[in-house]
Amino acid sequence: ALGSVVYALQQPPIYKAEALLLPPSAKDIQSLNIPGVIKVNTVEGVQEVNPDGVFAEFKKNLMSRNLQKKFILENGLMDLLAPERTTETSNEDIFAGFAGQIEIGTENENENENENTSVYIEQQDAEIASQLVNDLIKFIDTETIRLLVENIRNSIANQIRDIEYTIGSKRQMAKLLREDQTNEIEYTI
Repeated sequence: ALGSVVYALQQPPIYKAEALLLPPSAKDIQSLNIPGVIKVNTVEGVQEVNPDGVFAEFKKNLMSRNLQKKFILENGLMDLLAPERTTETSNEDIFAGFAGQIEIGTENENENENENTSVYIEQQDAEIASQLVNDLIKFIDTETIRLLVENIRNSIANQIRDIEYTIGSKRQMAKLLREDQTNEIEYTI
């Protein structure tokens, strides 16, 4: 027992920074819904963005290895995450170690209500842990919004291309119909 107490006291403390995530409200994502476009054609057009879909996309992006790598590289966290790295230490090992530090917890309070989602990171420095959690959430939030806006723009561009194609084909059909009518009149004359 004495040996385990001595061992426990010699270990560096590990701090856990945790953030509770709530889904966005409809008002928060109101700017992502384009009123004129969505109501025109919901089947072929831009799909309406709802809070549950945005939150699901956010959680998916939070666990995305590519976005985690981008976060580490953009924030220069390689030295922080692996201060004693050598030439044999691969970047993938560092990325995997960071992914192992991120935990997402979900719990259902009631079966009918949304689940609580929390993100936490464990580090040996409390300030670094809290800063990492806050920066990661802000980064993933920004990336999620960027990806949603990009998807909406792509949907709008596809819809515009489809409409332009439809207009072009109808003009071509009208032109052919006029030519046929002109030829028929000329033949009759």
